Amino acid sequence: MKVLVTGAKGQLGTDLMNELEKRGIEGIGVDVQEMDITDAEACRRVIKHSGADAVIHCAAYTAVDAAEDNADLCRRINGEGTRNVAQACKEADTKLMYISTDYVFDGQGTRPWEPDDHREPLNAYGQSKYGICIPSRCIFSCCFNCCACFTAASS
Repeated sequence: MKVLVTGAKGQLGTDLMNELEKRGIEGIGVDVQEMDITDAEACRRVIKHSGADAVIHCAAYTAVDAAEDNADLCRRINGEGTRNVAQACKEADTKLMYISTDYVFDGQGTRPWEPDDHREPLNAYGQSKYGICIPSRCIFSCCFNCCACFTAASS
C-alpha cells in the first residue's frame, strides 16, 4: 500500500511518515514545495501521478493566533486547499483521510467530541476548518472515499 501525506514536513505529517515507515507502509511525503494545495492543478497532477492508494491530508494553516490577522490566507489554505485535495482524490479514485481540529467546537465539552457534535468555532482558525464541514457547502460531498477526523491536544 502507498499513502501520500500532505504537509509531510509539519509536526503531524512528520509523525505520520515515521509511523508509516514503522509499519512497513510506503509513505510519499509532500509539502508546499512539491504540492501547493491552493493550486488545484498541482493537486491533481501530484495525486494522480503518485500512484497512492490513499491520501492523509495534514497540510494546513495552523498558526492559530496569527489566523486572526491572516483570516483570508487561512481560509484559502484550509478551505480551498482542502477542497482541491478532496477533488483531486475523487478524480484519481483515491481514498482520503482529512485531519481536522477540535477548534471547530466551542471548547465547553465535558466528554470527547463526536463527529456529529454541534460546532461553534470561536476563532478564525476554527472557522476556516468549520467552513469545510458545513453541510450546505461540505467539500467532502465531492469525495465518497473520505474519512474526516477531529484532533485535540492531549492533556
